[in-house]
Amino acid sequence: MHFKEILSHITGFSVPIFGIQWTPPQPEVKVARDLIRELEDRRVFYRPEEQEGHTYCLHSVTEIRHMVTEALKVIEPKTQIGKSLSVLRRASRNFCDAVGAPSFDAAPRPAQKSILSNELAKYRKAAGLEIGRIAIAYGLDVEDELASIIPFNFLG
Repeated sequence: MHFKEILSHITGFSVPIFGIQWTPPQPEVKVARDLIRELEDRRVFYRPEEQEGHTYCLHSVTEIRHMVTEALKVIEPKTQIGKSLSVLRRASRNFCDAVGAPSFDAAPRPAQKSILSNELAKYRKAAGLEIGRIAIAYGLDVEDELASIIPFNFLG
């Protein structure tokens, strides 16, 4: 999905520093672009959990958490991407805490499926919001599969 399409679907979103006169610093833009490209290839965001399984999802989210932590090392925390990355890392940690817990493995299979489904929904909601914020703030296109988790009616 192209940036202009994302922007045209957003209602009520505001970024105080975004506008015609604001150009984000190049390191921020590069980190944002690289991150979006990496996340576009993460099926954990858009594939049904039955196709992925909890082991794959846990592994993928752990890798995302590490990727986000690396990006945070070169980004100012008060920038839009810094704030979004912090939220994404926290959401990743919460997902890993729930799905990687020993109690998850000890739970009966139907309970595991329910927990995975619930945790994926929460993770995708948080990630979609931040991916949308990053795309808007830095004028980035997002592939349709990843864009499918962006909530186009959020208030920012």
